[in-house]
Amino acid sequence: MSVQVDQLTATQKRIAITVPQAEVKKKVDDAFKRYAGKINLPGFRRGHIPRNIIEARFGKQIRSEVASDLMNFKFREAVVDVEYLGQPEVETAADLLDTADFSFAIKVQVKPSVQVSDYTGVKVDFPLAVVSDEQVEAQIRGKLGGAARLVAVEEDRPVQMGDLVLTEIAVADKVIESGTMVNTQGDRYYPGVDALVLGLSKGGSTTGNITFGANAPAQALRGQSHEVRVTVHGIQVSKVPDLSDDVATELGFEGGVEAMRAALRMQEESAANEAARNQARVNLLQVLLGRHTIEVPPAMVDSHLQLLLEELRIQAAYRGRDPRSLRYSEAQMADLRERAAFAARSSMLLDAVAKAESIVITDDDLEAKYQEIADMRGQRKEAIKGYFAKDNAVEELRKRLSEERTLDWLLERAELVTTEQKSEEAAPESLTVTVAPEAPAAAEDAPVKKKKAAKKKADAAE
Repeated sequence: MSVQVDQLTATQKRIAITVPQAEVKKKVDDAFKRYAGKINLPGFRRGHIPRNIIEARFGKQIRSEVASDLMNFKFREAVVDVEYLGQPEVETAADLLDTADFSFAIKVQVKPSVQVSDYTGVKVDFPLAVVSDEQVEAQIRGKLGGAARLVAVEEDRPVQMGDLVLTEIAVADKVIESGTMVNTQGDRYYPGVDALVLGLSKGGSTTGNITFGANAPAQALRGQSHEVRVTVHGIQVSKVPDLSDDVATELGFEGGVEAMRAALRMQEESAANEAARNQARVNLLQVLLGRHTIEVPPAMVDSHLQLLLEELRIQAAYRGRDPRSLRYSEAQMADLRERAAFAARSSMLLDAVAKAESIVITDDDLEAKYQEIADMRGQRKEAIKGYFAKDNAVEELRKRLSEERTLDWLLERAELVTTEQKSEEAAPESLTVTVAPEAPAAAEDAPVKKKKAAKKKADAAE
């Protein structure tokens, strides 16, 4: 077999392969023998069908399968030392004949060679995040809101918006729900009943039409609309506790209200500083990418785009939204692709700087990261290591750690120009910097495609 590799562009190579005629003939002969032992034709015993008969009936199909097998097998042999991206593309392929060599050419996408220079001493805007008293108070309100409790309304008053109402629901004078709680801000089990109970007092009742939701307890009525009689048995409201030293202690802040404020301010400042540092990283990458022309292989952009879309699906699931319902306009997809291209170019630039400065991630660094993830998740380090090893994600983890360390190395050697701004403005949503990876959520998260799963697990962006 002869192999010729040509560099077509900075991101594309052609691999031309020629298989000798003798090997081609043997492959074709073996294929015809296998078919002869499998096919049934009237008037012939299996395995004794003349080759010319098989040639006439199945020759085209057999040669097509042999050609496909040869291209797959010989391509894998030829690209042992070629790190390609995406799906190979067959450029040309000769007809497969017993009497001639078989030649074909395949184009692949590759990472371009990136030469970096002038990457230290870069002027970088570093926003100094400021935490306001309003932000701290908002955090306090959030903590108090999380400690809210349902309490019964004792005074004689009608149902108001925001109340939870204990009701009895009857259809045609038959009680179907004797004690169901209705949310006046929109009830998912009984759409329409929330409007009926507004203005009723305890013991009051009214009639009206409602629709029984798909998950309503009354299974026989699900999806149906009926006239119902609704009776109010009780009214409850969500009561937020007043801020006090005792409440602060109950919420886990030893030392009362002032200790709570101090702790929450510290949390806000920590988050603000991390957001400011992350924004400085983005600013640094933007400056460096402006100094270097880096052509990005389309397959690499596609890979980063899929990772970004997967991250958005995970975020949607955390918010309680079905990830399958996500839809993006053309403008949104264009913006996401631009982010993916930025991430791909950044990855290549950081890799080039790491090589130039001999920045490497050792096995000890990996062990430390495994331990960090294990501590964060309350799991054993061996379990975390097993997750990464199982899905072939160790090298992807090493790569992401290298990018993070290189980015921090560059930031330490940059000329930081500090500007004051509010912390909530510190990290815009338009750009994302890939840094520390996260471990798989569970051992049973088995991937369909190992390589793609490895990237998902090692590419989780902060």
